Amino acid sequence: MTRKIVYPDADENSVQIITGSRLAKLESLGEFEMYCDEHPDDAAFIERLADAEAAISGWGLSNAVLAALPKLEVISFTGLGVSTFIDIAEAARRNITVTHSLSAAETVAEHVMALMLDAARHVSRLDRDLRNGLWNTDTYAMDLRGKTLGLVGFGRIAAEVVPLAQAFGMRIICWTRNPTDERAERYGIEFTDLEPLLKTSDVVSLHLLSTAETDGLLDAELLGSIKQGAVLINTARSSLLDEVALADLLRSGHLGAAGIDVFDDEPISRKHPFLELDNVVMTPHVAYNTPEALAGMYDTAIDNLVAFYAGNPQNVAAIP
Repeated sequence: MTRKIVYPDADENSVQIITGSRLAKLESLGEFEMYCDEHPDDAAFIERLADAEAAISGWGLSNAVLAALPKLEVISFTGLGVSTFIDIAEAARRNITVTHSLSAAETVAEHVMALMLDAARHVSRLDRDLRNGLWNTDTYAMDLRGKTLGLVGFGRIAAEVVPLAQAFGMRIICWTRNPTDERAERYGIEFTDLEPLLKTSDVVSLHLLSTAETDGLLDAELLGSIKQGAVLINTARSSLLDEVALADLLRSGHLGAAGIDVFDDEPISRKHPFLELDNVVMTPHVAYNTPEALAGMYDTAIDNLVAFYAGNPQNVAAIP
């Protein structure tokens, strides 16, 4: 009986990338189907995956979908932060292996620096002013050289940020649940507790997965403890912080600026409070979005299926 592999939530980029040798790899594993629809509902997921043993997904499958797919053996997630989109424990309970792509960390790290530089130097704001006929020479920028960057979390993306920030002459401190002297020495950073990090960092950059323990971690009180005038960067997950409290702190001037790639609701509404603030630079959840990173993510996602069916699963997502 032929194995069936389905990509139920592909987009136009996926269709263009999964061709040639990539498509041949998938077809060597079995029958492959791809649907170009980024946001199918649960009913569409269930219909498309009804007879599938394997799924490739970029948006994740709900527990209701997992429960309706008794034949499903493996889900190959195409990005980072898979636990935000798939209940790994529930998948394991149903004997479904979930793998993820660890590509794009370097790309996201570059985007972190882009947002940091824009927020610190007010690039987007000054560009808007010029286009509106205002020659604004009164808005002071912030040097990154000599400043302290505080990393909240220290996964692969944060580790890639380190050498980029060090090249600008920044001192780097980090809060993580797994600090070690070996990692501190290897990366040339200092581990510290969360509250001291927030109070002393000139730039705070978030790099945590969204889990039950991290969601809402930076509540209004902790956000309010961030150093006066600091810059906050979030390319991780919006659920890590209180978005309304962040807007209030930016509006009041307690925070100097923010660079944001992730939001509570995506796409954001035209009434989102960030849209009224000159000291926020925003991008629409695209920190990973370069041709090189996308190609790498799909190569890994496909290789994860090849490895699974060869009996040597790789990049298996751990239960948070």
